[in-house]
Amino acid sequence: MINKTIFSQLLAKEKDALGYQTLVFENLDNKNFGERYIMLVVFPNWEDKIPELHDIGYLTYRFVEEGKDSWYDNENKKFIPYNYTNFIYMKFVKKEDNNINNNIIL
Repeated sequence: MINKTIFSQLLAKEKDALGYQTLVFENLDNKNFGERYIMLVVFPNWEDKIPELHDIGYLTYRFVEEGKDSWYDNENKKFIPYNYTNFIYMKFVKKEDNNINNNIIL
């Protein structure tokens, strides 16, 4: 499992009845069609803040493979293999405006 960080914008999000969220980001650094958009899953127990629609910033995500990669179950003190291959959401750091009180900072 390797984390990857990209400069991106959140375009869409939805939450299902079980609490899983799907997020769609546009990679603002890469305009190649096949690498321009990424869809990620957020697990129900994820505690990091989820960005708002159209937020721009730095997204960190991870690719996990079914049966090969695992997560740690703290309650049972053991590693459990992922059941599905997916891109999973890790963290988002929102880019702050460079304008403060309508003054441009140079």
